[in-house]
Amino acid sequence: MIHRNFKPLFADDSYARFFGYDSGQAMLTLSDLRELIAPHEREAAQQSYEAIMAGREKPGIQTYRNIDSAGNEFVVLTVDHIVEWQGEPALQISVMDISNQFNTLSQLHASELRYRELVDGSIQGLLVHRNFEPLFCNQAYAQMLGFEDEQSLLNSDSILPLIAEIYHQQAHGDNEALLAGERKSIKTDAKCQRVDGKTIWLSLISRPITWNGKRAIQVTAIDVTEQYQLREKLEYRANHDSLTGLLNRSAATDIAEQQIPRHLATGQPLCCVLIDLDNFKSINDRYGHHVGDEVLQHFAATCRRALRQNDYICRWGGEEFMLLLPETTVEQAQMIIERLRRHTPTFCTKVENEPLGYTASMGIAALSPADTGLDSLLFRADEALYTAKHNGKDQSRVAGQTSGQ
Repeated sequence: MIHRNFKPLFADDSYARFFGYDSGQAMLTLSDLRELIAPHEREAAQQSYEAIMAGREKPGIQTYRNIDSAGNEFVVLTVDHIVEWQGEPALQISVMDISNQFNTLSQLHASELRYRELVDGSIQGLLVHRNFEPLFCNQAYAQMLGFEDEQSLLNSDSILPLIAEIYHQQAHGDNEALLAGERKSIKTDAKCQRVDGKTIWLSLISRPITWNGKRAIQVTAIDVTEQYQLREKLEYRANHDSLTGLLNRSAATDIAEQQIPRHLATGQPLCCVLIDLDNFKSINDRYGHHVGDEVLQHFAATCRRALRQNDYICRWGGEEFMLLLPETTVEQAQMIIERLRRHTPTFCTKVENEPLGYTASMGIAALSPADTGLDSLLFRADEALYTAKHNGKDQSRVAGQTSGQ
């Protein structure tokens, strides 16, 4: 869905079906999309929209209770993204129904008694450990971690190897706080590794108990891997161009706004390159947009092969791309660009039994102390790109230099 101040501008059919409408077009008759949000969350949605559009907050992932056309309430995970619609900014929203996961987690949080946790052992994993040495677990917990049965897990000296190493320090701190009585319970999510090597995410509630006369930790676990995978998938969609798979303009801008101040503070070199595919409009006009899309995808794949691991390449818009090269001098940037140009073939596909190739023009700008941010760097890169285009295309030019490759 794309909207401006909750007035719908566009909706696809998948979005419409979430709310009981036959098509996206039918949703455009709504005067205010806040009607789809539970009343007690409408004010928060309004405040979030205003903060994002004003630049006070970044678009991100949120959870809302929504209402469909039949009055049924359900929980959705939303990904917000600012786009340009008819020349003005608007908010694009992608949604995913997470009612089942939300309800499961709500039931877990409401379960405070150990008896209830033991009864629900077939649904929730239950573990008791002392300084990570397992003392007891139920079948559900053993199966979550890939063990055949409880005893196989209890034969382990420690459960720490089942927890991703980056969480070990937190696990030790939580363990000490619970045993010392500093905390009554701790809820956290942890990345874990099953014995078969597969990665899972567990939502954990830990609390101190007495086990055989000594202090120990009881952990209740629920597998939330699907929710984390969904979040990662939605975050990927929010940060990548759907056609080429490259970073999108918004994600690349965020990266540049992090990289540029750091490079200015340390004095390290950084280069920005604007790339434009030559005569791209004529390809679309002559062969159709599907061939143009194929050319864009081919160039994106070429970039992935030719560029370094720490370089950032994004689809800036249309047939234009932006390349950010951290810790790179102009001379190094020219070598990278020349390698990219050599990888850009004169032939990439056949159309109407004729070979179709393409070329690219590129403008390079190096970060200078006078730059205040990405805008000034882009301005000079765009000037260099214009010079490359004006002087015959299929070449690169450096901002501030009169000759190029």
